[in-house]
Formats: sequence, structure tokens, C-alpha cells
Amino acid sequence: MSCRSYPGGMAMTRIVLFDLDGTLLPVETEFFLTHYMDALAGYFEGVMTYEAFRKALLGATLETINNLDPGARNFEAFAESFSRLSGLPWDDVWPIIDRYYAERYPKLRVHVPENPAARAVVEKCVEKGWRLVLATQPLFPDTATRERMRWCNIDSLPWELVTTLDNMHFCKPHPAYYREIVDTLGLDPTKCVMVGNDMQEDMVAKKVGMKTFLVEDFLIDRGEDLEPDCRGRLVDVPEALDKLIPP
Repeated sequence: MSCRSYPGGMAMTRIVLFDLDGTLLPVETEFFLTHYMDALAGYFEGVMTYEAFRKALLGATLETINNLDPGARNFEAFAESFSRLSGLPWDDVWPIIDRYYAERYPKLRVHVPENPAARAVVEKCVEKGWRLVLATQPLFPDTATRERMRWCNIDSLPWELVTTLDNMHFCKPHPAYYREIVDTLGLDPTKCVMVGNDMQEDMVAKKVGMKTFLVEDFLIDRGEDLEPDCRGRLVDVPEALDKLIPP
């Protein structure tokens, strides 16, 4: 583990933000998303071709990520984009997607290995007095996000905010995503540490004043080095947090 150390000060409220996929949930993102898309496409059989579905889904996802309209939640941005790209009314689309999340999505768990360390690490942070935010990419509805939280046994922990398609207006890697978390909970970003496995999506939290820890277990790095304050394995996080923001 490699960390920068920072001087302590007065007792303060400290907040740790955890990414989910590839950080607490041990999953190779591209591998999982392939299974996710193929399974969802099956529910649209007879409604649209696989290629048309794939084009609409990927296009709507990219447009949602890049949407910076503070007046539109991610769910609304995705719905508008998917309907426009697919040519289907959203009132016809959403019942299909909703049924998929209820029936098929939980079965994707077979593609994700167990990770007992996830709950143990987060519990240690709670014991040290850290408040919790699950700062996962908000491209999935609440039901799907809660399902993945169950896969690594962190769903019952005291999360103050879980970012989802339903409650956020911005996505990673935009700094606006992290500012929205800060504003929603009334946080001081200098008392926050973002923990994630994606160099560009998670370490960008530095741009709003947060400290950062890069988890290297399932590292994603597209080339732009955002100089994390600390880097190492997930199990190193509880010890590292006290170096980044001393109690």
C-alpha cells in the first residue's frame, strides 16, 4: 500500500465513499456487462432486433453519462434517449425492463465471485466512525443496485446515500456527480475520501476537493493519471483512511 499522510486536526465528521462494481463487488466490468446486455436483449425479442436493441441501449447509456442538465434525473435522460433511439414509447419499454430486473437480473449473481472482505472492510470503517456513501455509477435503477449490494453482503450497512439512476442528475467521470453528493448530504469535500478501482471515474473526485484511494484489485486505467492520494488493495482501506484524514 502506498499513501500520502496528512496532519491531524480537530475531531471531525469523516465520510468514505465506496464505488461498488470492481471495488466492493469483485467483477470484471466488461465481462459482467456482456452478460447483462445479452440477458436484457432476450426480453426484447420480438420487439426489436438484437442489433437495434444494442445500439439503442449503448447510445442511451452514453448520452446519459454525458448529460449535464441539472433539471433531468438520469432516469429521465435515459428514458428520453432510449425512446428516441429505439423508436419505442417509454411506456412500452419500461415494463419490459422492470420485468427483467425482477425475474432475470438476480440470476446474474452466478457470474460474480464471493467477496467476504467487502463487508469486513466497510464494517471496520463504521467502527472507526466513518459515515458511508455508496458512490456507484448511477446507471442502474435502485432495485438493480440493491441487488448487487446483496451479492457482496453490504446491503444492510448504514449507507446514508446510494447513488442510482433514480436519484442522481449526473454520472462519473464528471466532477458534477461528486458535487451533487456533497450538496445532497451537506458535506465538506475535504473530509471525504473516494475509494474506487477506476483511475478516471473515481479519482476525479479530487477535482471537488476529496481525498482518493485507488483500489488495484480490479484496476481500470485508461491512461490519464489523476494521482490518487493512496493506492493498494481493498483490505488496506481502513488503515489508509486514517492517514488520509486523521481522526
